[in-house]
Amino acid sequence: MTKSYKESGVDTEAGDQWVEQIAGKFGASDKKLLSSFDSYSAVYDIDGTKHLALSCDGVGTKVLWSKMGLGTVAQVAQDLVAMNVNDLICVGATPTLFMDYIALGSLEKIKEGGFLDSFLEGLSSSCAKSGSLLVGGETAEMPGVYAPEAYDVAGFAVGFLESTEFINPTNIKPGNHLYGWRSSGPHSNGFSWLRKLFDAQKDSSFIKEHLMPPTRLYVEDFLKLKKQVKVNGAFHITGSGFLNLLRFNNKDFSLGFDLSELKHAEAPEWAVELQKRSGASTEDMYSSMNMGWGFVLAVDESQDKESLKAHGLTKLGVVTEGNQVKVADVTLT
Repeated sequence: MTKSYKESGVDTEAGDQWVEQIAGKFGASDKKLLSSFDSYSAVYDIDGTKHLALSCDGVGTKVLWSKMGLGTVAQVAQDLVAMNVNDLICVGATPTLFMDYIALGSLEKIKEGGFLDSFLEGLSSSCAKSGSLLVGGETAEMPGVYAPEAYDVAGFAVGFLESTEFINPTNIKPGNHLYGWRSSGPHSNGFSWLRKLFDAQKDSSFIKEHLMPPTRLYVEDFLKLKKQVKVNGAFHITGSGFLNLLRFNNKDFSLGFDLSELKHAEAPEWAVELQKRSGASTEDMYSSMNMGWGFVLAVDESQDKESLKAHGLTKLGVVTEGNQVKVADVTLT
């Protein structure tokens, strides 16, 4: 039994410590860089009124199940686009350009069965849905590094925003209300853990239905919403689960989050089954997975509740003071 994400071989705490260690290398001395090292996307001031936003991400070990026929290549492509463009909108940017990188052991092996054609079709479709133009990329054939049938992918997204659109986490205040959009599954996180607990053959139907649906694209929903609602904070719930809400906290800026209206009893079937098989604590579940909520927004209390509901959002709780997240009878710090 693999009780935690860490036991599966992924140490998110070590990853966070590494990011802090290299934070000083991220061009912080350049005053045109408006984002901190822990932002979802880098934001660069072009001319005082227009900003450039950039993001980079991959799909992780989810590609292994896809390669086994438990998901489609087009789904992997959507995962890749979504993991990047969803990060761009967290800073208020409108996704505009996208590039991909695919590394593989053998181009001929990967081309079999129309893999590359399906991948590119999936990229094009997902970029179109997110308003992005697929402008190029890189295909790297690397025998010796990858097995002949193996591959990995990464994506790079660019967006633009007016200075007035920049979503700076310092705009979030205690008393703000928290709303969330549902996820389409675990998205593209936690698969090193999931693969330890679900058998590709015995659990194939469950995996296809509950674990492999591609990462939801939140761009269209978000861009419609921000025309009507002032968004103070936006959080893509990815690796480290609801600890994402604390990622901007530092010695000068610290907030707490009380998700009192998010009930553990209402967790999706895949999360319930994961906790059952792993024996993981509720705290570990919420600090590793999205638990059915892929995107969280902080808005002023005065914002029209009916308008938020009309955009498919659900009230989850409120912003408080302090460096912690209270959720499902546990506290994450």
